[in-house]
Amino acid sequence: MRRWSFCHDPDETCSIDTLHNLLRETLLDEDQPSHLIGHGISGTVSCLFAHRYPELVQSLTLLAVDTKIANHWSSHYFQMRRQLPCSRSNVLAHLSSLLISSQHLRAKALFPRLLEKCLDQDFVDGSLLDHQRLSGCLQVPSMPMLVLNAANDIVVDSGSHARWDRLLKPGDRYVEVEQGRHFFPADKFMTAADSITKFITLVPDQWRNFDMQSTNHSPLLGGRS
Repeated sequence: MRRWSFCHDPDETCSIDTLHNLLRETLLDEDQPSHLIGHGISGTVSCLFAHRYPELVQSLTLLAVDTKIANHWSSHYFQMRRQLPCSRSNVLAHLSSLLISSQHLRAKALFPRLLEKCLDQDFVDGSLLDHQRLSGCLQVPSMPMLVLNAANDIVVDSGSHARWDRLLKPGDRYVEVEQGRHFFPADKFMTAADSITKFITLVPDQWRNFDMQSTNHSPLLGGRS
């Protein structure tokens, strides 16, 4: 498994097309289509990419992703900042306690800083001044897909199960992580890893001599979104 990320200058504009072009350049260097995994807004970008370039993706796994394209933790942050007369650090501290269930004191202290780093360095849709540019609902791509969401996620609410059920095709899977929150891979990592492994193992092998144990065809798109 490999983690895919990108870098750009702070003043450089970034869009979905920019991300798709960069990811496409990476996957074109692979010998076979990849198992693509994405969390949060990275999952949304992954789903849009898989729909656009299905020949490069063998399977798609989405973690903490809603069918509503604009629904991400950052959109909730911007809404809270607009409505509450609080500083950025106070809002992030409060929001982080809702997004992760870990009670470890060090984790609780570090997580607001990680969210702040995401806002400053990662791809984020919208800002305090501009509303979200992404809208509409995701379309299910042609390859097998796993959706892994948490039961206690304040961002991707419980209604997302019904919304995904209306879209998923035969062979796709929806798994709900009990007692998990938005960043459930951080403290429910064994549950997430087990579900993903079982799903990928069952994905039909459409390419000759493709040995999943000896290849690096599972880039993880984004890490903190």
